[in-house]
Amino acid sequence: MHRDDALARARLAVAGDLPALLRADPQLTSVREVFEWAVGHAGGGDLDEDCLWSDEPARLGPPIGRPRTIWCMLANYPRERPGAAGPAPSGTAPAPARRSPQGCLKAASALVGPHDDLRYPAICEKVDPEMELGVVIGSRARHLTPENAMRAVAGYVGFCDVGSRDVSERDGNRMDRGKGFDTFGIAGPWFVTADEIPDPHRLSIRSWVNGEPRQDGSTAEMFHSVPDQLAWLTEALTLVPGDLLSTGTPLGHPLVKPGDVVRGEIEGLGVIETAVVADR
Repeated sequence: MHRDDALARARLAVAGDLPALLRADPQLTSVREVFEWAVGHAGGGDLDEDCLWSDEPARLGPPIGRPRTIWCMLANYPRERPGAAGPAPSGTAPAPARRSPQGCLKAASALVGPHDDLRYPAICEKVDPEMELGVVIGSRARHLTPENAMRAVAGYVGFCDVGSRDVSERDGNRMDRGKGFDTFGIAGPWFVTADEIPDPHRLSIRSWVNGEPRQDGSTAEMFHSVPDQLAWLTEALTLVPGDLLSTGTPLGHPLVKPGDVVRGEIEGLGVIETAVVADR
């Protein structure tokens, strides 16, 4: 079949973005069948070049499409290592051993792919990228409990939640605008289904700026687990397939400036790498 005809047929069979795909096929049955077929034929040279897409980093957009809701947890990790002699590198005050959940909405228009530029707004002076575990919702969810919340999880994605501290401070410490700039939600490179991540609370999170280590933590450090976060959030919000919960970040997230290169990695979810450029 000609490639254009095959693409048209594929769009009818498989929804074009993740939220629509999860609504139509929550178990991702059709995608798994295509994947298994491709893996089975790849080694034998049976895949025609016209069947394939380039894997050049610049071609990758956010694998989660355009979710209706993006919720970012705040202060969900300690700001000091146990026994640390001084404040965390981020300069923020230490958090109590446990505190009530808190967070904010993030604009879906902030989403970009894992290798797109991070644009540094002209009105900002303090921009910090935070590498976080993103939880993707697979079924409509309201009034979840910690006991059943994980049933609503379709999978996970690496998510770099970028914010501008000085804009948030000028806005009376409201985070929405400071975290909502274009390119301030870097997602990818892959959406990984929940069955491939047996325990989301035992994943390493690391980040670098210009090759220098900044964050080196683990999701085991969370104050509030993924099911606890989902139960708390769905007391107020209805989440639908494709929505994203970003679960907070370990200490050490840096301030960056134009010219820097940010790299982030979550165990099992791949690597993002983005250049910081002035937004003109």
